[in-house]
Amino acid sequence: MLVDILKFMAIAVLITPLCHKLRVSPILGYLAAGYAVGPNGLALISDEGGIRLLADMGIVFLLFVIGLRLSLERLRVIRHFVFGLGTAQVMITAAVLGIVAWAWGLPAATALVLGLSLSFSSTAFVLQILTEGARLNTRVGRVSVAILILQDMAVVPLLVLIPLLSHNGSGGDFLVAFGLASAKATAGVVVIFLVARLALRPLFRVVAATHSPDAFIAAVLLAAIGTAYATALIGLSLSLGAFLAGILLASTEFRHQVEADILPIRGLLLGLFFLTIGMTINLNTAFQHWFWFLGGLLVLVVLKSLILTALCQEFRFPLPVALQIGMLLAQGGEFAFVTLSKASEAGMIPPLLSEQLVTIIAASMALTPLLASAGDILIRRQELRDAEAQEAQEGPVNDLGDLSNHVVIMGFGRVGQTIASVLRRQGIPFVAFDRNPHLVAKFRLRGEPVYFGGGRNIDILRNIGAERARAAVLTIDNTAAAELLLVRLVKEFPHLHVLVRARDRRHQKKLEQAGASAVVPETLEGSLQLAGSVLQVLGRPAEEIHGLLDTYRRNNYALIEESIHADGA
Repeated sequence: MLVDILKFMAIAVLITPLCHKLRVSPILGYLAAGYAVGPNGLALISDEGGIRLLADMGIVFLLFVIGLRLSLERLRVIRHFVFGLGTAQVMITAAVLGIVAWAWGLPAATALVLGLSLSFSSTAFVLQILTEGARLNTRVGRVSVAILILQDMAVVPLLVLIPLLSHNGSGGDFLVAFGLASAKATAGVVVIFLVARLALRPLFRVVAATHSPDAFIAAVLLAAIGTAYATALIGLSLSLGAFLAGILLASTEFRHQVEADILPIRGLLLGLFFLTIGMTINLNTAFQHWFWFLGGLLVLVVLKSLILTALCQEFRFPLPVALQIGMLLAQGGEFAFVTLSKASEAGMIPPLLSEQLVTIIAASMALTPLLASAGDILIRRQELRDAEAQEAQEGPVNDLGDLSNHVVIMGFGRVGQTIASVLRRQGIPFVAFDRNPHLVAKFRLRGEPVYFGGGRNIDILRNIGAERARAAVLTIDNTAAAELLLVRLVKEFPHLHVLVRARDRRHQKKLEQAGASAVVPETLEGSLQLAGSVLQVLGRPAEEIHGLLDTYRRNNYALIEESIHADGA
C-alpha cells in the first residue's frame, strides 16, 4: 500500500501542473492517469484495496466542504429547489432511464437501481467548473448546487435499498424491511445531528483558544471523519455524516478557517478517488461494444439534459438558465460508481454491464467541460438574438436628442463603469455600449444611457452622434476587436479623440500606430500606482512620489522598459 501511495503522489506531482498548463480539468488528468497505471493499462498499481479506502475519504471531504458552504439558514432559503426541483429531477430521470433499462431486458429491480444511479450528476466536476468560472453564487450555480445536494442525499436510501432488492423478497416483506431501515436511518441521523450540534462549537472554541494550527486541523479531521464514522455505524454512508458535520460548522465563526485548512487534503484525496475510478475504465470493452457504448453515452447525456431543462422551465426559470443547468448536470456522477459497485457485489448487475456503465459514466464526466462550454455558447447566442431582436423592434437609438460634446464609452465593464462614474461627477454627458444584454438591462433600469451593441455597425455610431462627440473610450477586453473598432472610428470620424486601454507596451504601440489619441497600458500604469503606494508607506513625500511617477510616464513609459531590460540582463 505504501508503494502505491508513493506512486500516486508522483502522479499528482506530474498531472496537476500538466493539466494546468494544458488548461484542462485535473479530474480528466486523474481519470486518464488511472487508466494508464491501472490493470487495463500498464498495471503499475495493482493493490486497489488500501488505495480505495483513502479514495473514499476524498468523497467524504468533498461532502464535508459542500456542507460547509450550506448553513442551515441558506438551506432553508433554497429548500424549494433542493426538495422540489431536486426531488423531481431524481425521480423523473430515474423513472425514464429505468424504463429504458427495463425495455432493454433487465429485471425491474436492476432497472430501478440503474435509473437511480444514473440520475446522479458529478458534484466534483460541477463544483469545480462553477468555482473556476466564479459562478457558484449565480442563479445557475445556486440551483445546480441545490439539485446536487438532493442527489447526494438520495444516495443514502439507495444504498439501503440495494441489499433489500437483491434478496428478492415478497412485496410486503420488502416494504416492512425498507420501512424499518428508513426509520433506523432517520433516528440515527437525528441523534448524530443533535449530538454534533451540541459538541462541535464548544470543541472548536476550546481548540481555537490554544492558538495551535496543528490542533485545529486535528479537530477538523475529527469532526469530518468522526461524524462520518458515526453514520457508517448505523448502516449509512460515510459521506452523509461528513455532510452533516459541514452543515453544522457552516453556521459557526470557524467556517472559513475550517474550509481553508481542509481544501488541500480534500483535493489530494479526491484526486486519488478519480485515479481509482480511472483504473476501472476498460476502453477495450468500449471499443469492442462501441455501438452500445456510444448509444448509452448519448442516451444518458441527452435525456438528462432534456429532463433538467424541462424541469427548470416548469419552475419558471428562463430558457437560457434552464439550458445551462441542463447541460451542466447532464453527466453521470461519482456516487454512481459507489452504488453500481454495491449492486454488482449484491449480484444485481452482471460484471460486464457494470464495467460498461462505469466507462460510460467516466466518459460523460470527461465531456462535462465541453458540455458546459457548449451551454455557455448557446446561451450567449440566444441572448444576443433576443437583444438584437429587441433592438430591431425598438428601432435605432433615438432618445439621445441633440446630444453633443459627449463621450462615447465602448465596453461597460468595470473599467467603463469607472470612467462613467468620473464623467458623471464632472457633469460630462456620456453614452455607453456593451454586448452583454444582462449588464445593459441592469443599468437601463437605473436610468443610465447604456445600450446594447458594438462597433460593427457604423449606423449605431452615427445614431449616438459620434460625429458630435468630443471623445470615444474603448475599454473592451477583446484586443483584436478593439483594434478593428479603433481603425473604423479613426476612418469615419477623423475629428474624434479615441482613447484606448492596452495590455502592455507592445499592444500600446500597435494602437498608437492605428491612430489612437491616447493609450493607457493597464499593466504598466497599475504597476506605477502600486509602486507609488509602496513609497508612500515607506514615508516618502507626496510631491516626490508624484514627480517620480511622472518621470516614468514620460516618453510612453520608456524608462520602465529600460529598467526591465537592464534588470533582465
